[in-house]
Amino acid sequence: MQTLNFNILGVQLQARCPDQSSHDLLLGCYSAFLNEDSSRTQLHYEISLQATGGYRLAPRDGQAIDCADDYDLMYFFEKNITLEIQKIRTDLLFLHGGALEFQGKCCIFTAPSGSGKSTTTWAALHHGFNYMSDELAPIVPGSNEVACYPHALCLKHVPPAPYDLPPDTVRTNRTLHIPVTSLPSGTVLDPMPLAAVFFVRYDPAATAPQIRPVSTAECGARLYSNALNLLCHSRYGLDVVVAAAAGCSGFELITNDLASSCELVKQTLSG
Repeated sequence: MQTLNFNILGVQLQARCPDQSSHDLLLGCYSAFLNEDSSRTQLHYEISLQATGGYRLAPRDGQAIDCADDYDLMYFFEKNITLEIQKIRTDLLFLHGGALEFQGKCCIFTAPSGSGKSTTTWAALHHGFNYMSDELAPIVPGSNEVACYPHALCLKHVPPAPYDLPPDTVRTNRTLHIPVTSLPSGTVLDPMPLAAVFFVRYDPAATAPQIRPVSTAECGARLYSNALNLLCHSRYGLDVVVAAAAGCSGFELITNDLASSCELVKQTLSG
């Protein structure tokens, strides 16, 4: 049994792994959060092998989950810690989106699942952006800063050239996880002021990538639909979402070419 300790957004958690495979899977995906201090651990997870194959994930204060394979283990572990951290860090507004640093400020890519958000994030790391997250963008209400959540960047499909995967990509039977140590950019660990939100929409029929400014009202409505913990905030989260939208610029990004899209985003942010 091997033990991993992590500190994620100030929440300390511990995972006990029964074999090298599960240990390497979690380590590859959460190496940026490694923390040797286990004296204030708030979340505990026990992973065990099942006789029929697969794993069982048992949160100390929750119901055990049967995982058929390494993909299931990664999926349910990520889902559980995301929910539990939201319960503890009720001061943050959690958005489903990728967060990148550019010129000392943060921009967020957000879109429905399967719309190319993570692939666009991966490509942007080859074009002068630094990594903050590809999945969660926790906003600090009041300051409108975005806290970092640098777990391994997760893709569902092999990206096109020249955005090839590094050799140590962690592979499950459904997902590809790129460790932060193998990203082609720097990894930001400090909160960054939110400059812009890009609502990504892939359109293979578009003649070229396009960026369309959206109003504060439209930005707020779209952010609201992508927020995860609205009930943790007063007035069903309306006030914090409106404040976040008012404190940044909103754009719709229509993309069909990764390189051109990334350069267009850079021009928009620089302008």
